[in-house]
Amino acid sequence: MARMKRLIALLPIAALILTACSNAAPDRQWYKPNVNYTAADFERDRAACTDKKTKLLDDDCMKERGWVALGGDIGPAVKAPEPGKGAKGKY
Repeated sequence: MARMKRLIALLPIAALILTACSNAAPDRQWYKPNVNYTAADFERDRAACTDKKTKLLDDDCMKERGWVALGGDIGPAVKAPEPGKGAKGKY
């Protein structure tokens, strides 16, 4: 019986933790194309582009400094058009 009461008491806490984790934005990976850079360079720019109060990274600030988000972080894939739809012609 005591176990059941403890379990019931922990369920709301577990639900809050799961909700908080699912709402967190995924970490982005950044790189500078065609440029040699170090981890120190990245940390300096990341610190400069992170809001001190909210601790959120400003993507536009990173882009202004030459950083590009890796492809998987950009957005959903665009669906290719279906064959046979589109311009009709000989080819």
